[in-house]
Amino acid sequence: MRTIEDAKIKTGNILLGALFLCGGFTLLSLFSWAWWGLFAGGLVAWAIVFKKDSLFAFTLPKHIWMILLGFLGYMALSISVGYLALSFGLPWAVNPVAGHLGNMILKIPFMLMGEELLGIGILETARNKGLSLTSSTFLSALIFGMMHIFVYWDGSLVSTLLHVLLLQGVARLIFNYVYLKTNRSIWGSWISHLLVDFVSLGL
Repeated sequence: MRTIEDAKIKTGNILLGALFLCGGFTLLSLFSWAWWGLFAGGLVAWAIVFKKDSLFAFTLPKHIWMILLGFLGYMALSISVGYLALSFGLPWAVNPVAGHLGNMILKIPFMLMGEELLGIGILETARNKGLSLTSSTFLSALIFGMMHIFVYWDGSLVSTLLHVLLLQGVARLIFNYVYLKTNRSIWGSWISHLLVDFVSLGL
């Protein structure tokens, strides 16, 4: 059966798609009204890079229990890593949306789909261009983690890097795994991501 991994991707299209993703992320980072930036940039990037093969990633997920497993796995990880950070006195910053979920609840699904389009897009593009599945998913996690630096900046480069790589970066590894195990369905990783953020930001 044909999958998005079989798409014929041109290098020029990858660069153009990356430009739209970077543009969307920049808007999201700089302007509060541009909460849709990464989502819109991601949709355009996928249309450019994967063309009609984009639709393969939007099939209904299989093995739905993996969505819940991904959510529970990340929650266990975040509690453990958070406890260790406190034990070592690391001044990790909290997400500015925490405690204000009600103000963002209708926007978050679109914002998280933008993050999934970015994370899964990197994974599938790297895999398509010959990187191993392991290398591709770690590259996706590294970029995903680093894009959160400004959100979780706590005044220390080392502390912030540990934060975004151990929490956001590893979260990407988990969401990528959910994506793969739900038959390469972006809906699977998106729902798992939604559960994580709704619970984390609502506490």
